[in-house]
Amino acid sequence: MTIVYSQAVPQFDTTPLTSSPPETALQAFAETNALHYETSAPAPAYGGALFEYLENASVSDRFSGEVGGRLFDVGTVTGTVGGSQSRTTSGGVQITSSFTSTRRATHGYLVIRLDRALPHIVLDATQNDRTFGSSIPMPIAQDQRLSLEGDFDNHFRLYCPTGYERDALYVMTPDLMALLIDDAGDLDAEIVDDLFYLYSNDAFDVADPALWQRLASIRAVLGAKALSQTENYSDDRVAGRAANAVGEDGRRLRQTFIAADSSMTPRRLLFIVGGAFVLIFGVVITGFVLIWGAISP
Repeated sequence: MTIVYSQAVPQFDTTPLTSSPPETALQAFAETNALHYETSAPAPAYGGALFEYLENASVSDRFSGEVGGRLFDVGTVTGTVGGSQSRTTSGGVQITSSFTSTRRATHGYLVIRLDRALPHIVLDATQNDRTFGSSIPMPIAQDQRLSLEGDFDNHFRLYCPTGYERDALYVMTPDLMALLIDDAGDLDAEIVDDLFYLYSNDAFDVADPALWQRLASIRAVLGAKALSQTENYSDDRVAGRAANAVGEDGRRLRQTFIAADSSMTPRRLLFIVGGAFVLIFGVVITGFVLIWGAISP
């Protein structure tokens, strides 16, 4: 029997968060809502930006289990930005590229399961960009960006594997795009295999009842739409719908590994050009002062 997301918005019972002693409130909340709570744990073996490109990562305040019969996982992951990717060339040679950094990153995450394996899709929210570009700790090759209709590009940068543009358009219908803008415009989103991820730039405040109300709404509304939109998807590059698999070229986006953050946004370009101008201006002024001092009586 196929389990679907309810179109209603079932609320988590947040009473324990306000009525229990602070030291036991989170555990009590988890038990009340049939979730497993972990204060800290190793990062789960998921795919995607946070779990494949944060090294030596761990999670905190993790709530996992099933909601409505489907995987539901919420927590905060922290790790060092870096990672690797292996690919096989047309000549059959396997090449592994990697990068490391010293930058630590912390992100809240939500994971829900879909029915079908899908191509790798990243929706990089513009609203949560950092000073020097994307907040996603994964250096995506920029030639995989796909522009969509309307003003969606003002809210998200969408990336999909080369050759899977039509598949991405099949998934990203106008009504799903509208829900993403309305319900998750400040969050990054990613689809990897049969899992749908949402990422926050900051740790989730799991003691706040408002967070759980929002997550319940996202699961019921956005999750339901993502599920219904993808339930009939199959990759015609592999043998048959029953395989429920995606071709090798569609499973992961290509990475650049030039830097831990390779998105050259206008803001980042402005800072680079401005910094260079200030440096050159400073050198010129310093030289002028030295010369003036040497020739002045």
